[in-house]
Amino acid sequence: MNPASSAPDVTEHTGTESVDGGRASGPQIVQTPKGVAATLAQAFVYGMFPLYWAALASVPSMNVMLYRIVTAAVVMVVFMLATGRWHGLVAAVCAMWRTPKVFAMAVTAAVLVTIDWVVYIYLVSIGRTSEASAANFLMPLINMLLALVLLRERTTRLGLVSMGIAVIGGALYVLDTGSFPGLALLMTFSYSGYCLIKRFVPLDPFQSLTFETGVLTPIAFVALAVQPRFGVPAGEPWWVWAMLAGCGVLTVIPLVLTSYGVKHAAFLTLSFTQYITPTIQLILGIAVLGEQVPAHRFISFSVIWLALAVYTFDLVRRHYERLK
Repeated sequence: MNPASSAPDVTEHTGTESVDGGRASGPQIVQTPKGVAATLAQAFVYGMFPLYWAALASVPSMNVMLYRIVTAAVVMVVFMLATGRWHGLVAAVCAMWRTPKVFAMAVTAAVLVTIDWVVYIYLVSIGRTSEASAANFLMPLINMLLALVLLRERTTRLGLVSMGIAVIGGALYVLDTGSFPGLALLMTFSYSGYCLIKRFVPLDPFQSLTFETGVLTPIAFVALAVQPRFGVPAGEPWWVWAMLAGCGVLTVIPLVLTSYGVKHAAFLTLSFTQYITPTIQLILGIAVLGEQVPAHRFISFSVIWLALAVYTFDLVRRHYERLK
C-alpha cells in the first residue's frame, strides 16, 4: 500500500519502526500549533545570527564557540535554580546515567551541535555567509530523508512532490557552485543528527540545553583559560567582551525552541521550516554584509522556495481539513 495515500497526514501520531516492520520503542510525536510555532521562531532567530557573528569576526571562531558554551551554561544554571527546576534536572540525568546508551546519545547530541556552531561561525567570520546559507538549504533535504527512512513518518502525495522539488533545487545549487560543499555538508549532517538524537533523549527543553552546555563547559573553560586574555585579542573594545557575554542568551533562546519543536512537531515539518533560516541569511549576506552572489544562483534558490511554498500549502490544507 502506498504510504502517501494510506496516511493523509504527518501530524498524526508518528514513531519509529524496527527493521522487521514492528513498532519500536521510539517516541510518539503529536504535532501541535505550539510545536510548529516553536520551529518557525527558532528558524527566524537563527536567520539573524550572521549579524552577531560578523560583529565578532576579530575573535577566533573557535573561541567564540567556547564562549557560547560557557555563557549558555551559566544562563541555564541560573535559570534552572531560579525556577526550581534543578532537582528535576539532577533526577533526569541520574536516570539517563543508569541507561548508558541514552546517556551516550545525549552527549553525542552536545558534540554534534558544537560542530555545527564551530563551522557556522567560521564561515561567517571569513565572509562566506552564503555558503553557510547553502548548508542550511541542504539540511532539510537530509532531515526529510531521515524522517522517511528512519522515523517512518508519512506524508501526502503533495508532500512528496514538494520533497522532489526541494531535491532538484539542492542539486541545482551544488551543480551551480561547481565544487564539493564539504563544510556545508559537515554543518548539515551535524545539526540534522543533533535534531534526530534529541527525539530519543528523555529531557525537557530546559534540561536538555543545560545538560548539553554543562557537559562541555569544563573543556571550554579550560580552553579559554590557557589563552592570553581568555582568548580575546589585545586591544578589543569593551563591547566585544559584552557581546561574548551575550552569546549565552543568544544561544539559549533558539536551542530551547528547537528542543521543544522536535518533540511537538513532525520531523518533516521541522525540515521545511528550516528553509526560512538560510533565506534570511542569504538576504543579510547580500544586503547587509556585502557578499556577492551570482544572479543565476537564485534559480536554485527559487526552486527550493517553490518546494517550501508547496509544502506549506499542503500543511495548511490538511489543517483546515481536520478542523472540518
